[in-house]
Amino acid sequence: MKRKLDDWVESYLMYQKNTEPPDLYKEWVAYSVIASVLQRKCLLPWGDLTFYPNMYVVLVGPSGRCRKGTAMNPGAYMLRQLGTKMAAESITREALIRELRNSNHTEVNSETGEVLLHSSLTIYSQELTVFLGYNNMALMSDLTDWYDCRDRWTYRTKNMGTDDIIGVWVNLIGATTPELIQTTLPRDAIGGGLTSRIIFVYEDK
Repeated sequence: MKRKLDDWVESYLMYQKNTEPPDLYKEWVAYSVIASVLQRKCLLPWGDLTFYPNMYVVLVGPSGRCRKGTAMNPGAYMLRQLGTKMAAESITREALIRELRNSNHTEVNSETGEVLLHSSLTIYSQELTVFLGYNNMALMSDLTDWYDCRDRWTYRTKNMGTDDIIGVWVNLIGATTPELIQTTLPRDAIGGGLTSRIIFVYEDK
């Protein structure tokens, strides 16, 4: 089939040309939307490593001035129209793990007949502080763990048994302010762990 758009990102930026948010916000929303759609179905084998198209992207800017939410709205609308599995914007750690487990898919390679099992989930949060909470180290550790797209991730509880998640894949796009980064993330998380996996996209107007 012939492509309808020669370059989807360029076409998306043209579609959003006369809107208020900075172009850099719009561009990274476009990249994140593409990642959300690709899920774990696309991969790049590289020797002993395998790379997947998930990203953790956070739009950062002063409150009320940069239109972070306005930049994210069209992407969220498109993903909802496509039926892409997205996590709730405010959720407990246990409920998020359950959502990831329940987002399991089965794909069959039309050429080889190989069956691919994966649990692909997008976190789309216009208020990242609401999603992460304050100093929520357990959730931050999970997000750090999930970034590498393990083949199997196990969550065991004292009373509720064991959740085995096959083919972990988590993509995240959120928005916050510089001040909230300081209050949400513990000091020892800066420069390592979760923050080393996040692409922070900053604009101030």
